Amino acid sequence: MVNQYFVDVWHGNLRLTATALQQLTGLLTDDERSKAESFKSTLLRDRYLVVRGLLRQTLADYLDVEPGTLVFEIGQYGKPALVGGALHFNLSHSADTLLIAVADFADIGVDIEASRPRQHLDNLAERCFSDQEYQVWCNLSADERLDAFYRLWTKKEAFVKAVGRGIALGIEQCEFELGKRGPLLAIPPAYGPASAWMVHELDVDGASCAALATPACSYDLRCLALSVK
Repeated sequence: MVNQYFVDVWHGNLRLTATALQQLTGLLTDDERSKAESFKSTLLRDRYLVVRGLLRQTLADYLDVEPGTLVFEIGQYGKPALVGGALHFNLSHSADTLLIAVADFADIGVDIEASRPRQHLDNLAERCFSDQEYQVWCNLSADERLDAFYRLWTKKEAFVKAVGRGIALGIEQCEFELGKRGPLLAIPPAYGPASAWMVHELDVDGASCAALATPACSYDLRCLALSVK
């Protein structure tokens, strides 16, 4: 049986050759190139160019249009979207890895985080986890806590991005079972029951944790590699 919908998660590296960077820059609008030039950091400027270029290239391929003709809008809480809603997307990047999720239905969210030690991890977990999540997390061994933190964090981020609110929603209100690939248990009542949503942990690379959130429906999920054309 063929599913009615699809979700493609594209992943790629933000560090590209000068030639590839130039190619992607050529896909952008004048306003985007002007914004890139406003960055004082060369690294931030180049990453902005790569992200915007790969986003335009990827979406344009689905729609069979020129990348520069795509028009974006920003939702009430800052979530970007294509004008007209012919295709839906969400993106995230961390360290040198970029994820772009593309779907033919709305309310998708994706997040990736490089799994690296950070200061005050315990304080952050206490603020961002539910009481139950935090209690279970504290009972893990020191070696298990770092991976569990990022797996849980990315799933929470993916959900709040899917509903278009971001962390302002209060990610401590989005509760998951803490085990690997643990399901969504509770969300704010305004977004329906937890069973109305699906959150997948994604296998992207060994150095990162990633997650995808969507409404609960049947779709074909593919993970694909980004490249500059």
